[in-house]
Amino acid sequence: MLTHHPEDATPADGVTFLDCHPAEAVRIGLEAAGGKNLEVLSPTIGRQLLELGLIDEIDLHIEPVLLGEGIRLYDNPGSEPIRLHRVGDVHPDSEVNVRYLPTTVECPQSGNAR
Repeated sequence: MLTHHPEDATPADGVTFLDCHPAEAVRIGLEAAGGKNLEVLSPTIGRQLLELGLIDEIDLHIEPVLLGEGIRLYDNPGSEPIRLHRVGDVHPDSEVNVRYLPTTVECPQSGNAR
């Protein structure tokens, strides 16, 4: 786990706490993964690794919630935008649209409030 304060981290079996440059953390993590995938769950570290060209694939999990201020994945003021292409049997430039209605809004398909 990459952290600026490893001394404050709670020890856990199978977890190593690192305080280093993100590229070095990736090198250490890939070595420890022994050929398996290395997953990055931090949006700030993920953004840094995107800028360094160290992300091979992004697997986004979409939830109908808003988290804090949010961190922009694709653009960062003052830097070049990072272009992404979808993986799979779809046109590489197509977008994903996921729509949710608040639970107090009438659902058009059923006419029922949700």
